[in-house]
Amino acid sequence: MKRGVVMRGLRFGLVVGGGCALGWGAVWTASVTVAAVLGQWHGVPLALVSEVILVGGSLFEGVVLGLLLGATLAVAPDWLTSRGLLRRLLAGLVAGTLFLGEVLVSMEGGILPVLSMILCIPVVGAVAAACSGDIAGRSRRHAWLWPGALLRAEVRALTWRGKVRAVVELLWN
Repeated sequence: MKRGVVMRGLRFGLVVGGGCALGWGAVWTASVTVAAVLGQWHGVPLALVSEVILVGGSLFEGVVLGLLLGATLAVAPDWLTSRGLLRRLLAGLVAGTLFLGEVLVSMEGGILPVLSMILCIPVVGAVAAACSGDIAGRSRRHAWLWPGALLRAEVRALTWRGKVRAVVELLWN
């Protein structure tokens, strides 16, 4: 039952950290490009260092969030993980609390990134709560949390209509 919980938690954390890193990378790459086009080369190295700190810090924070969320759900007693509301509360609190690390990472970018990351804390908690059943291994609603080989075997067994329906459900959920 507990096999793979930490890895699914890590996969969740990488998606959260990767989303933040993608956002930071886009914003800071645009700022470096604007500085280079305007000829203000003295600010480019500092902006590149900030970009590396934000992107790397976001990915690291996502890994830590995912590992600790998965470990928490793995060591939680079965009576807690079998009850949906308690499991969701636990996952939401753990993920929301650990996402404060992203707020610390975003301090490199100024006050607006910090405020936007503070506003994202309940969102990450809600997403972790929604995915907690899959992370804990109690459901299979979110296919992206499960290993690819398992999913490929399930999809191969479907008819073409079932495959279309699976793709639509994957995109819809």
